[in-house]
Amino acid sequence: MTKKKYSLTEEHRAQLKPWADKWIANAMSTKAMDDEERELCRRAVVGMYAAAGLKAPRVVFTPSPISAAFAAGFASWIWYCRKLATDQATNQATDQATDQATDQATYQATHQATIQATYQATDQATDQATIQATYQATDQATHQATIQATYQATDQATDQANWYVFGGDMRRLSFEVGADAGGIRCAAKTWNMRQGGNQWSGWDSYLTFFRDVVKLGESHGVDYSKYNHWATLAEHSGPRYVHPEFCIISDRPELLTVDEQNRPHGESGPFCRWRDGSALYAWHGTYVPAHWIEHKDKLDPKTALTHENLEQRRAACEIIGWSKVLAACGAKVIDEDKDPEIGTLLEADLPDSPGSRFLRVKCGTGRDFVLAVPAEMTTALDANSWTYGVDPKEFRIEVRT
Repeated sequence: MTKKKYSLTEEHRAQLKPWADKWIANAMSTKAMDDEERELCRRAVVGMYAAAGLKAPRVVFTPSPISAAFAAGFASWIWYCRKLATDQATNQATDQATDQATDQATYQATHQATIQATYQATDQATDQATIQATYQATDQATHQATIQATYQATDQATDQANWYVFGGDMRRLSFEVGADAGGIRCAAKTWNMRQGGNQWSGWDSYLTFFRDVVKLGESHGVDYSKYNHWATLAEHSGPRYVHPEFCIISDRPELLTVDEQNRPHGESGPFCRWRDGSALYAWHGTYVPAHWIEHKDKLDPKTALTHENLEQRRAACEIIGWSKVLAACGAKVIDEDKDPEIGTLLEADLPDSPGSRFLRVKCGTGRDFVLAVPAEMTTALDANSWTYGVDPKEFRIEVRT
């Protein structure tokens, strides 16, 4: 077990939350990159590659991670095919070829040279408590709305393209299909090449805290010189795709919204939209088709009851409104309390869950809500008190006083 070499002072502890907030804001930033930032990023990429012992790559900027992923996929495939131009043995499967074209070697080299060594040195000088106070605080606050969103968007976009082009049977691809097929397949594998930029702010909140606030470099001899290139990219750009020949950098989104639990959520439009028009839609953390949000009035309750994806089915029910959904499936009243704030207990036979029970209740603002409750609930009072985790008798007294 590594002996702790450093403990935070009270002065440093007082700066933990402001520092985490700074990096949360960085992860959630919607500022468009300007010429000054692009130049800073070019220099940082050259420095990052040099730190990994790699030649300076071509640096390209794109408006979104989705366009960057496609560009990186096709470029990787083209470079790979060039290397094989004189090779006659081209009968291997495209999956193997695209794995090689989007190999993790460059990712690992730049990552290890610019962040991993610094992280380990910092970790050895501190302890787990400070990791939780900085890295975890920031990472948990930004992960779903940024990292997960971009991964899923890229995967969904490329998988869908593959499906339409090749009838869903992507395993049958070979070199004979041509560069377009390999490029799309490589685009689907660009997670091998991806580094998160500002979307990985959790790492950087932790490392920069000890670089800039605690100043471990001066007091404990931690070398931040190589990491500084990585940190510059984290502050001034979105995700990037690294390759021995090129580095493709995405801009930040122009819109990024979350709900009160920091989950991706857009009430009436995309929760994330980039300046090239690409966008993502989610309802309280569940990704949904765009038309479910853009045209709520046309969303059929039958979709909410029969959609193959259970999480999306639940989201559809919430988007439409449980009252409409329950009416569409013929819900019957089990018990109705005189007090509308206690509510009405309903039962409905859902396609995958017959005998499901729901509480329809009016809140203090006058709005109606429908909440799913356990099937063993027999009265509206039981169901309402269950939602608060209290005994029905005690709950009745609290409501009346």
